[in-house]
This record gives sequence, structure tokens and C-alpha cells, in this order.
Amino acid sequence: MHTRKLLSLFACLFLTTASIWSQDIHFTQYNMAPMSLNPAQIGKFEGTVRIGGIFRGQWASVLGAGQQFRTPSVWVDAPIIRGFRKRDWVGIGLSVFTDKAGALGMTHNGLKLGAAYHLSLDKKGNTYLSVGYHFGGEQRKLDPGNRARLEDGFKANGDYDFTASAESFATDATNYTDNDAGIALTARLNKRMNFVLGFSMFHIGRPSFTLVKPDTTSSTMPSDPRDEKLARRAVTSGTFNIQLNDKLTTSPSFLFQTMAGADEIAIQNMFGYLFNQEKDITLKFGLGYRLGDAAQILLGYQKKDLQVGFAYDINVSQLSNQTNYRGGFEIAANYIIKKYKKADPKPKILCPRF
Repeated sequence: MHTRKLLSLFACLFLTTASIWSQDIHFTQYNMAPMSLNPAQIGKFEGTVRIGGIFRGQWASVLGAGQQFRTPSVWVDAPIIRGFRKRDWVGIGLSVFTDKAGALGMTHNGLKLGAAYHLSLDKKGNTYLSVGYHFGGEQRKLDPGNRARLEDGFKANGDYDFTASAESFATDATNYTDNDAGIALTARLNKRMNFVLGFSMFHIGRPSFTLVKPDTTSSTMPSDPRDEKLARRAVTSGTFNIQLNDKLTTSPSFLFQTMAGADEIAIQNMFGYLFNQEKDITLKFGLGYRLGDAAQILLGYQKKDLQVGFAYDINVSQLSNQTNYRGGFEIAANYIIKKYKKADPKPKILCPRF
């Protein structure tokens, strides 16, 4: 009986962890995933089209294959038209992600379409205020029949009945629509310094979803779990870029997000070294810290309009005794495509004077 309870507790802990953190995808390299950070970042670059992707894997060496946390995401965005004024523009973007977490195989899939308006606050275009919005569909599903071993599935002889355990769930999948919004201020202070400061709110409409059956026996829990709505998540982030000399730059940044009383604070500093000026190659390296959770190692490579990043989290929380300080890793890439119409000047004929 004790073994069954421990197994049930283990499964519930994974279900709880998955339900909290898989509700929203989050990355160590948050600046490499602009559409996941803030909808106001959509189309906020110089170029024609930006394509990008990021993959995060966590605790594979601790939990084993098939039970780790995996989060791939891809996106594409572009500045498409000029705004109401000469220096303003509008950007659109599309992002797709999937997040698979824990022993229950909980999966969170989403597809979001967004747009942002970038408003120039001065005549020289040194300061911009960007406002963005996301809308899309999401799905959450799990695989209790193959992974979950909850207490109600154990028989008296110790065997396990997956069918009995699956009865705890009303459905294996649920779909809903969601919307997010954000605002960002970008300012160039001088030739060597600029900053970006943003705020975004996710799950503005607080969509309802459930994977469990209504509890008609409890007086403290709602009779229909759909009465419990997804909490809003507020994110504040900022990056300050400083060019120290002709070859070296530094970019301290921070991230603060809160959701349903759970807070996350991360601070980072990324250095860039211009390795080859002729080929425009910059090597990047830095460190970060997610308070109470993990130290972060950051590496990057940039060649012209291509950026590649790598990150590894070293777990330093109370779980470090079980994880042996092993955490998650990420690999990310962004590429900006530039397709400009070539000028077609009319030939001029010079008539010499005699």
C-alpha cells in the first residue's frame, strides 16, 4: 500500500509540475524567441522576413527517455507595410510550438498569429513604441493509458489496470482559443548604447479547459473543473546593449514573470566579440541565473544576419541532490532574409558643350 501511495504521489507531482510549467512555454534564451517573449517584438527588425526556431530539452539524464521535458518552437515574421506615418511600420508573424512534459506525457500544442505596430516617437527614428497582439488555438492532451500509474489503477494482487486509471480523466485532449498582448519601448541613447524594455500579458481572456472529470462528491472543489480558468501570466523584460570598444559589446538583460502566485526572475549578461570584421562574425558568451533554480551558461555565434545560440541550465535548487546539478539545454537560431528591390535609375545623356 505504501508503494502504491508513493507511486501515486510521484505521478501527481509530475502532473502538477507539468500543469504549472507546461501551461506556458518558457526559454532560457528568451531574447532568441521574440514571439514567445512579447507580441510587440513581431516584425521588429531590419529586413524582409525573419525565420527562427528553438528547442529545449530538460532532465533527460534524470528522468530517462520518454519522460523528459521537450519544447520545440518555430516562427516566422515580417514587417509588411508602412504605418500611418513615414517612419512607422506594421509587422505580422506566425508561431507554432509543442511542449511535452513529464511522466504523464502531457502535451501542450499551439499555433498563434500576431501583429504589431511600431510607432516612431521622434523624427530621427531613435525611439520606438511597439504594441503587439497574438491570437490562436491551443490544445492540451495527455496519455494516461500508457504512462500514468495512479492509485485507483492498482489491483489487490499488485497488477495495474490502465483502464481503471484512465477513468480519472474526462478526456485525453482539450482545445481552446487564447490571446496575448504586449508593449515595448526601444531607444537609442547614443552611438554606443541602446535598450529595449517590454511588458506582455498572456491568457488575457483566461480560457477554460479541463482534462479531469467533475467532482460531485467534494464540497470544497467545484463540481465542474471548467470553472477553474487558466491564470494570466505577466512578463516584464529588458535588455541594455553597450558597445565597449570596436570589438567588444555587453548586453545585460532581465526577465520577470508571474502566474497564479508563482514568480520567476532571471538575470543574464551576454558579451559579444567581433572575431572577424571582414566576414562580420561575432562570438558570444555569457552567464545567467534563474533565482532559486538554475545557473545558466550562454554561448552564441552571429554571422551577418544569422544568429545561433546555445544554453545549458545547471540546477542549483533543492532538487540538485536528485538531478546531480543537471538541468536543461537549448539550441536556437534566427535568420533574417533581406530581399530589396534594386534601383533602376534612368540613364542620363550628357551633351558636351563646344
